[in-house]
Amino acid sequence: MSTAWKSPARWQLCCLLIIGVFAWMIDLKGITTDEGLRLWIINGGQPALPGDLALDATWARVIAANAPYAYQPLYFLIQNGLMRLADSQSLLLFRSVNLVFLWIALQGLLALSRDWRPSARLFLLSLFSFNAYLFMHVLQIREYTAGVAFYIWTSWLVLRLDARRLERPWADTAWFTAYGMALVVGFYLQSWTVFPTAAQGLFLVLRRPGDRQRYYAYLALTYVIVVTAVWPYLQDNQQKINIGLWAREQEPIHKHLFTGFHLLLTGHLPGVYRLADGLFWFWSATLVGGLLWLLTDRTEINGKLPLREIRRQVLLLLLCLGISVAFQIIYALKVENLSLWPRYFIIHYFFLMWLGALVFHRLLDLRAAAGGPSIARRVATGVVAAMAVALTVSMVFQIRSYRRDPMLDMAETVSSNWRIWAAELERILHPSDVVLMPDFIRRSTLTFTRPMTNRILLPDELETSDLRNVGRLVYMEANESLNERDQLLVRTNALGFSTWQAYQIKSPDGKTILPEWQIIVFTR
Repeated sequence: MSTAWKSPARWQLCCLLIIGVFAWMIDLKGITTDEGLRLWIINGGQPALPGDLALDATWARVIAANAPYAYQPLYFLIQNGLMRLADSQSLLLFRSVNLVFLWIALQGLLALSRDWRPSARLFLLSLFSFNAYLFMHVLQIREYTAGVAFYIWTSWLVLRLDARRLERPWADTAWFTAYGMALVVGFYLQSWTVFPTAAQGLFLVLRRPGDRQRYYAYLALTYVIVVTAVWPYLQDNQQKINIGLWAREQEPIHKHLFTGFHLLLTGHLPGVYRLADGLFWFWSATLVGGLLWLLTDRTEINGKLPLREIRRQVLLLLLCLGISVAFQIIYALKVENLSLWPRYFIIHYFFLMWLGALVFHRLLDLRAAAGGPSIARRVATGVVAAMAVALTVSMVFQIRSYRRDPMLDMAETVSSNWRIWAAELERILHPSDVVLMPDFIRRSTLTFTRPMTNRILLPDELETSDLRNVGRLVYMEANESLNERDQLLVRTNALGFSTWQAYQIKSPDGKTILPEWQIIVFTR
């Protein structure tokens, strides 16, 4: 590549272009109930109202709203602070936070690959960025992108801690203190960070050949900082240790693993696209074969990235992958398989992309070092070309497929989602109507999708609310709640709403009925 690629400005331009692609797709879909719950927490345990920003949504209220759930609070506090600073509850504003975390992640990739060949560096950025699975996580109001940025930067820190010669006490203390503070931030940011963090600790303990006493003293400082900062929180938030008991699927573990890694490598579920299935087997063979080659190769070449350095990085990523996957499997066997739900495989995403880029870099070095028409040079050239072509095809495919259907890992579709349901509800509503929603999560999802001035109640609030001057109750009935309708009819009739009518929700083209919801209007 041209020496121009040594310019930091060129790499920052690449990052800007990547961010631009994500920003281009930022409003393709509405929010889900998972996001509705998070927005409810961000808003201090309150739904959204048009033009009525919840100024009382203090950090204390955010912490209180989050207390019953298996989420760490920092992401919600960041979003809440931005909401109040900007005086806005725009979904685009909330989503833009993940673009910032993506930028931080990309800067971490540039830091990790500072000494790489430009081609390998560009391969790493592209392989990491253009994947529909990553699109899904970045373009949702959820904390997983922040976790990915944490994995990248702490990996960078760990590699530098491992390489320090401990000759400058103050500087060494600062580095290990910085790592401890990073671990504290990770703990409060995202629950899953604990597993790569454990792997990083194991890496640091196992790798040190000399100066162990002094080295372990510095490492002890790191973990004293962590324990001091997180122990008071753990004392008052014991439920954070338990993910929850929500999974219902009974599929074997190997099917969950296959689905999860298929998403990681191709951005799509198995069996949906033939191209994605082909990419899965190509990348699987490349990664497995490349890993075995990196671990067994003894060829000494004068490359940009020494083999010993590649193996050092491979050891770290294998530990992070291994401990995280081991937890997922053990939890699924002992408790439930929620740990193997597709969205949670994002914990492995960076480490797999990092491995693919290391294989690509080593092949480039081998190709450059092999003299003449040797077999090694021809094989390296062929594999490099195949990986470059596969990546190019994948990039185009990922962007096109996501733009056509951005509902990956969602219980919704392009034709049936909260934007459509909320628009139909608003069409039926009168200004004086009271809306009835099944639960507070769906109420929040509705109000952040389409803020409305109508009063919105939950079923438990019916008998305790003043409905004397209300002529109509408009109820959004979920399909799974049909068996509760008779009881609701008895309750609304007792409140004076003696007649009712059900309205089906149609698809945008008006040709089909959407089965997930219907609207019932109770009238006096």
